[in-house]
Amino acid sequence: MRKKKVKSLMEDYKQFAFTLLSVSAFLYIGTVIPNEGLGMDQNTMMMLATCGFLAAAFFCVKRSLKYKKQLDEMEES
Repeated sequence: MRKKKVKSLMEDYKQFAFTLLSVSAFLYIGTVIPNEGLGMDQNTMMMLATCGFLAAAFFCVKRSLKYKKQLDEMEES
C-alpha cells in the first residue's frame, strides 16, 4: 500500500512540474512577442510570474526525484 502511495505522489509531482513549465513557457512567449498594449509594469509582472512558475516546477521535479529514490529503495528491500 505504501509503494502505491509513493508512486502516486511521484507521478503527481512530475505532472505538476510539466504543467508549471508549460504555463511559464506561455507567459514567457507573451513577454517576448512585441505588444504595444502592455506597459513596462505588466511586462515585469509577467516575467516575475514566469520565474515563479519555473521555480515551482524545479521544486516539483526535485520532489518527484526524491519520491522516485524512495520508491527504488523500497523495491530493493
